[in-house]
Amino acid sequence: MVCLSEFDYEILLKNASLKECEDLIKKNAEEVYLVPGGYNIKGIFLLGTSVPVGFSGDAILFQFIKPCFGLFVLRMKNEAEEIKKLREQYKKDKNVKKIK
Repeated sequence: MVCLSEFDYEILLKNASLKECEDLIKKNAEEVYLVPGGYNIKGIFLLGTSVPVGFSGDAILFQFIKPCFGLFVLRMKNEAEEIKKLREQYKKDKNVKKIK
């Protein structure tokens, strides 16, 4: 299992609701996709049924569930490869939906 502390990330929102997370991601991203639960970003598996993931420049924004602490929105910079991976997946997978 990958540990979040191995990455350079910024917390944009903490202890938030699902709606607050999605709204923040939509507001701060150029593109947003709803990915199915289990989708992974650099080995970090996203929990939920339909999880928003957004891009702003070369940064990726996503909600992260930390057990006992709740929902967070994280931004990871310099993630052009992850952005490319999701865009390619979007073309192939009907479960990934672009929402913005």
